[in-house]
Amino acid sequence: MNWKTVLEVLYTSESSQHAFLKQVGKMLLYNMGCNLVDEEIKLNRLGMVPYTNLDNKKVIDVLGVGMRYTKPRKNGKCPYFHLKKPDKYLFGYNILRGIEVKVSRSDFQNGFNITGCNYNYLLTPMKLISPSVIPREVGLIEYNRYKFECSINEEETPNNKPFKIKGLRLVKKPKFRRVPQFHIDHAINQIALRQCNPKSVYIKVMDKLSDPELVYQDPV
Repeated sequence: MNWKTVLEVLYTSESSQHAFLKQVGKMLLYNMGCNLVDEEIKLNRLGMVPYTNLDNKKVIDVLGVGMRYTKPRKNGKCPYFHLKKPDKYLFGYNILRGIEVKVSRSDFQNGFNITGCNYNYLLTPMKLISPSVIPREVGLIEYNRYKFECSINEEETPNNKPFKIKGLRLVKKPKFRRVPQFHIDHAINQIALRQCNPKSVYIKVMDKLSDPELVYQDPV
């Protein structure tokens, strides 16, 4: 059985609630400032020590890549780069935000990815899992099906979130954890590979070859 067949089996066996909450999780990550968001991403676990026995998965339900801003390091040195007043600036770097969807206690006990991202969340129906049994650095977001509403945010304001969402409650905040930079680069590459379609670019170019304004045509 190849990987494509395995993924097809996984998708067909996925419950409608689990599939729906993954899409809700993607909206959440966009609201958190992530610009690259996708689902079922295989993370690099090279050299990562499992956080607990529950930390036993490589594929994460929803992954987002965003920016985190900080002041430059005092002892940081880069050739040909100098700022007269470095404290006046903030520098951004890529971080990973991951969401694991759990719709049953048995699914939670089967484990999930914990150490693969800088910020890790669980997204569950209300009161499914007690915050006390969740690993210390993992956040918890509860979904209330009776109050859930979502719409596109039409307001044009600075730092505007793309979606208005009701019926979600942040029960427990996650703690930031450092992961190696090559893990972040690997995750970005995995998402980028899905977004890139060289064949579609070729088709667009071929469609314009008959336009004499764009490509020279030999006179008949």
